[in-house]
Amino acid sequence: MRIQTDHPIVDAVLDRHRDQLGASFPAYRNHVLRSLNYQRLLLGEPVPDVAALAWAVHDLGVWTAGTWDYLAPSADLAEAHAAEFGVTDIAAARRLVLDHHRLRAVDDRLVETFRVADRIDASRGLVRRPLTRADIESVVAQLPYEGFHAYLARRAVAYAIAHPLRPLPMVRW
Repeated sequence: MRIQTDHPIVDAVLDRHRDQLGASFPAYRNHVLRSLNYQRLLLGEPVPDVAALAWAVHDLGVWTAGTWDYLAPSADLAEAHAAEFGVTDIAAARRLVLDHHRLRAVDDRLVETFRVADRIDASRGLVRRPLTRADIESVVAQLPYEGFHAYLARRAVAYAIAHPLRPLPMVRW
């Protein structure tokens, strides 16, 4: 399988937010593209533009809104950028972003593969089914982690200390 190391929608959106991402730019970009590749494997076909846009912004609210409660700000970014890329199903773009941390399966193939692909990357491939270890290794070889998980761990701990009653506001049932 050819690993997709760029995508026009992802690159255009992330370039617009490069300053806000700062030093996290390569780590976030690689996370987005790794996850996009995992979803492509799960779907067995290229991801549609609505999913590419959702991948670009799905966690971006961490940086643009400066919060760990980032799902709504990220979904708002999907809506704000949709017309530029010809994405007309704004509800689908928002749903992909808002449901990507659901704990239970979703009865929508695109949303479910998006959710599973993000979980695969967030777990560094430890929770990878139905993908194989070789699938993960081939994607990571082209798009290394670049400290993405360490950054998330630092942010998670800082937020949990400040908000002990709601340490993971992005998780949904």
